[in-house]
Amino acid sequence: MFKKKNVWRNLQYFGSTPGLADIFIVVILAVIAFLFFDQWYDMAYISQFSSDLLDRLFAGNPFDFYGFVITKGAAGQYIAPSLGDTQIAAAYNILVYIVVAVWELPVYILNHIVPIHAYEIILELWGRMLGILLIGACFTQFTKLSEAIISNKNKAKWAGYFFLSSPLIIYCVIIRNQLDIIPVLLIILALRQYFKKNFVAFCLLMSAASCFKLMPFFIVVPLLFLAEKRIGKLVKYIAFSLFIYAATNILCYLADPGYALTQDIIMKDDSFSNYIFKTYITGGTSNYSVFLLIYFLICVIAYVVRPKEKDLPLYAILFGFSSLSVFFLFVKWHPQWILLLLPFIVLLVFSLADFEFGILLDMALTLGFLLTSILIHLTSNIFTYSIFYAITNTQYEPLVNSNPIYIFCLEHDITTIIPSTLFFAGIVSLLLVAFLNNRNKPPKINSSFDNSFKIHRGLLYARSAIILIYLMPPIVSYISHPIS
Repeated sequence: MFKKKNVWRNLQYFGSTPGLADIFIVVILAVIAFLFFDQWYDMAYISQFSSDLLDRLFAGNPFDFYGFVITKGAAGQYIAPSLGDTQIAAAYNILVYIVVAVWELPVYILNHIVPIHAYEIILELWGRMLGILLIGACFTQFTKLSEAIISNKNKAKWAGYFFLSSPLIIYCVIIRNQLDIIPVLLIILALRQYFKKNFVAFCLLMSAASCFKLMPFFIVVPLLFLAEKRIGKLVKYIAFSLFIYAATNILCYLADPGYALTQDIIMKDDSFSNYIFKTYITGGTSNYSVFLLIYFLICVIAYVVRPKEKDLPLYAILFGFSSLSVFFLFVKWHPQWILLLLPFIVLLVFSLADFEFGILLDMALTLGFLLTSILIHLTSNIFTYSIFYAITNTQYEPLVNSNPIYIFCLEHDITTIIPSTLFFAGIVSLLLVAFLNNRNKPPKINSSFDNSFKIHRGLLYARSAIILIYLMPPIVSYISHPIS
């Protein structure tokens, strides 16, 4: 009985570690985002494709999945927003649809027992809940990762909260309604194995993450080069890091004729190689990819440098962050991909001697990113497919009120140059400050993660509130224009 009392007594509103009041602020912001925003179309298609995968599996034809989706899409049988002239196809690796299909199985079975009205809408909402559930899983695992490299357990718990309370979580997972939280979870789990020197498990987890987004592979090579200098071992580990991604692609090519057709459709409309060569230097006889050039140099430096054991965690975070950051600096990207940077951003902030300055750098790059996204990616669809809009769309004027900030900037010739520069400057500054901080740390400090810190809740709340610049303008504009 007394043990239960002590447990509840530890769940204070405020304390030396994150409390109920701190979590409550994140929950409130997340609920607002959930009700007022939903980029419906991507999850709508993925959830229905995954339901089709279950259909094909129980019908005994799992290897015609990709072809079945193309045929059904051509017949216009999916309930989702029109993609114009874009041909409907299951564009992702089969592992994406397997994971979502497993999550959908209870709804799928219930629909076959008692047919569900608006089944496709329920699937989309159920898929959205998967992302929200995985936020909690990431929070738990990231806290454990922090505890493995930060000796102060209270500081590690605050690192977990810093991850959870980031505006990037609400934006990428809840507003954009994307599943990039899955590769983030796999990256966190992989890093836990990396710091335990279990490199096979690290590589396999990163290979699984690469099935959801290819960028995790860019983290693998420099981190392996940093920890392992034997060429034979490196070849083996890199092979493991490609194994799951390669195996799933080869299997689909061999077993499902529709997969090759799907890849042809993707290459025509959205080839990943076009992203890699987005920024290039004009040479004498050829052009050179800026991203690949800098990435190659990062890998070489990682192989050459030999950090002390106590410095390995920080160097690993620095190299992982720099590898992904170069991608975002010089390659075309979708806004939800930025979530992959978040574990590295948080750990770098918590390595700084001037902790408050680290928070300000995080806020600067987050603010720059969100302002850029407002000007480019806050389309009317993200707002007008929301739960709120669905229950009020006969009471207020619609599309013109979805992005007043964009309209203001358009009218005053304001472009994305300033906010995107702030975003990239924040990334570069965080890298530089973390590197210099580690070189100049006091002798009594064993690791940069052991620097002293002081939590200012007001600063953390201000950081979380940055998401309001995305949330509030369309909401206020919308409800202030009732139809008379």
